[in-house]
Amino acid sequence: MLCPRPETEELVELVSKDVQRLIDERSIHDNEGQISNRTRILDVGAGTGAIGIALAKQYPNDVQVLALDILPAAVNLSNENAVKFLSPLVNQDVDTKEDGIHYLYHAMLCSAEEFTNYPATQDEKQKYNMEFDIVVSNPPYIPSSDMETLSLDVLQYESHKALCGGNDGLDIIRVIVERLPEWMSGGASMHRHCWLEVDDSHPQIIKQWLARGSEESSRLRVEYCESAKDFCGRDRFVKLRIL
Repeated sequence: MLCPRPETEELVELVSKDVQRLIDERSIHDNEGQISNRTRILDVGAGTGAIGIALAKQYPNDVQVLALDILPAAVNLSNENAVKFLSPLVNQDVDTKEDGIHYLYHAMLCSAEEFTNYPATQDEKQKYNMEFDIVVSNPPYIPSSDMETLSLDVLQYESHKALCGGNDGLDIIRVIVERLPEWMSGGASMHRHCWLEVDDSHPQIIKQWLARGSEESSRLRVEYCESAKDFCGRDRFVKLRIL
């Protein structure tokens, strides 16, 4: 699995601003007499759980986080970390702390590609509850040609699957983009966004690929919104909007 970097903290800060905006939206709806639900966050690539748990800890009464990972060790560790860091925040009305933490944060063994309710027949019950409000991911994004340039401590101790994103580093990002409309269908907010941590070569590529009004953006129902730099001044984060 991938150990959290300083950039991970920056990604959480970017996402938390959108989470707060959604919470404020729901507060207004509450005042209008509408039923309130938690803001649902999907974290694709749980790793140690750093992103999802940080958001759950920051907004324990307002969010519900589901995290995906393809590595059993990552799923187990992130759920263990959730118990460690979120136990003091669990609602005492819940029967057990484990049940309460599971409601606030839960990691499951599943790939982005397999996290879908399609194809399904009319008689089949939907396997997953989608309707997420925000998607966040620090996916494998290093181009395969750059893998050999990584330091030995990274190559020897971190999972290749958590690092390499294929020839151009965009393999998993393409899957995420294709799945976003399904994952966020029926979300409570009209402002449905996804934040990605990416290679510094990717923002310009994604901007061209998913430019507003472009054929690909219309086909995929996803458009590029903006990019943000990391603390080193590199283009590191991309925000997408689901149409």
